[in-house]
Amino acid sequence: MLKHLSGLVICLLMPFSLYAGNSQHIEQLEQIYLSIQNQRINLLPEQAIHIQSSVNKNRLHADVYAVKKIAFHELVNKINRPEQWCRFITLHLNIKACVYQLEPDEVLSFFAGRKFYEPAENAFELSYQFKINTLTDNYFELQLTAAEGPISTRDYQIKLEVLKTNNDVLLHMSLSYLSSFTSRLGTSVYLSTIGADKVGFSQVKNETEEMEYVKGIEGIIERNVMRYFLALSVYLENGDQQQMVKNWFDATEQYTRQLHEVEKQDYLQAKQQEYQQQAEMQQRVNSKQPTLKSFDDE
Repeated sequence: MLKHLSGLVICLLMPFSLYAGNSQHIEQLEQIYLSIQNQRINLLPEQAIHIQSSVNKNRLHADVYAVKKIAFHELVNKINRPEQWCRFITLHLNIKACVYQLEPDEVLSFFAGRKFYEPAENAFELSYQFKINTLTDNYFELQLTAAEGPISTRDYQIKLEVLKTNNDVLLHMSLSYLSSFTSRLGTSVYLSTIGADKVGFSQVKNETEEMEYVKGIEGIIERNVMRYFLALSVYLENGDQQQMVKNWFDATEQYTRQLHEVEKQDYLQAKQQEYQQQAEMQQRVNSKQPTLKSFDDE
């Protein structure tokens, strides 16, 4: 019913039960929006962006909340179809390719690998079910879910919410997954060696009651969700592929302590190769399902 939404007029046809239970949650989002606007919440320097994370047993979770100067319907119409996500998600340093299918279910396949170029067949494929949960005249919620991830991790969830306000929108992106014994062991080794000095974006009090950036596993998932968020942000500002690649790298360099990993020329060259292999992979999928749109249909 909610597939292939082309405009907000669709919300007039949706049953009330799809969003009747969201009023309390929307009120919470409204409070977060006001806290960001009035700077009553921890924000990134000179940015209307708030990041937080949590680790509950084996569940890792991170959120990005941001105020965006863009019309609600314009934003929703740029992200409500699977093929649109493949335009920007590969900007993430570790995503080697993204392909989509619309039948029999809407599925996004992310190929996650290392920070430098590598063929997608050497990366791990995460198959996300693409689902729009709610669309009203002022609220949108989309969720991606993948049962399995690399190193025996599981239950991956990427959620995107958009709340319409008076003159702008509140954009909320969250990322969570369940870790495994193997992944926790690998993370422990990483954090005790090359990842020992890496930090996230939220701040906590240290032993001397001074504020410092969070480290450890919270820092890892905050850096990851921020890379996804910046990919979406540059896509919303300019959908040209070559320009997005440059803009994403420049956006990450605003946070060099957290996000700098490779040099710009190396990143640009890797992404050129990865987008090419992505196009070839999508063509192979399209040939098996002729009803799919190509990236050039719009």
